[in-house]
Amino acid sequence: MPGAEDVIAYLDGLREDLSSAARDVWQHPQVGFKETYASERIAAMLSAHGFRILMPVAGIDTAFVAEWGEGRPVVGILGEYDALPGLSQKVTASKEPVEPGAPGHACGHNLLGVAGLGAALAARRQMEAEGLGGTVRYFGCPAEETLMGKVFMAREGVFDGVDAFLTWHPMYANTLWAASSAALNSFKLSFHGRAAHAASSPEAGRSALDAVMLADVGMNYLREHIIPEARIHSVVTHGGEAPNIVPSFAQSWYYVRAP
Repeated sequence: MPGAEDVIAYLDGLREDLSSAARDVWQHPQVGFKETYASERIAAMLSAHGFRILMPVAGIDTAFVAEWGEGRPVVGILGEYDALPGLSQKVTASKEPVEPGAPGHACGHNLLGVAGLGAALAARRQMEAEGLGGTVRYFGCPAEETLMGKVFMAREGVFDGVDAFLTWHPMYANTLWAASSAALNSFKLSFHGRAAHAASSPEAGRSALDAVMLADVGMNYLREHIIPEARIHSVVTHGGEAPNIVPSFAQSWYYVRAP
């Protein structure tokens, strides 16, 4: 009966294909919901190994499900592949963008989907070798960095019927991790004011940026009254067009995390 050493040997045989895919995804970074290159690249490799592909799912062009086997248990493997804006980077330890301002991968997101791909292929191979029943289901999940892809997929029932999920994240050590992370809520605050010339007639304006700044002051006062494990962090996504124009629109984006 094949054992762990056989699985490792099988994956070693796929090393170059998997490494090439990870480098390829790195070299073609796309932000959430626009990851056409990575999703199609990974789906094509799964299809070539006998997985049935359903793409798109949940009304998202870059979300997909790849399935092999039949019956229960159904084991789900999660794969992500989105990049973040402004993080374009060459393969080097120093900051050196390929294209300044362009997107790039953070937290090993060029590895996440490919590692899940390798796990799915290894599971399929082992199940075949041992004649095991059950289903391996790989979920191509877009927009993980902005925490939206899986929400829409779950809402549409894409994850229904799965008995257990496995995922992977690069870290400083190879180990099992069974802890939980904080839940997260993402929201944007949009404020609308009245534009005016900031020098000649500021009294005619109503600054939406002032509203963003006052809201943030309130958020900071709120920190005194939340549990120590909670986190609030934010950015200003739009603060106006120019200093001499009273902003008629401004927006901030918040993440709130708590157990």
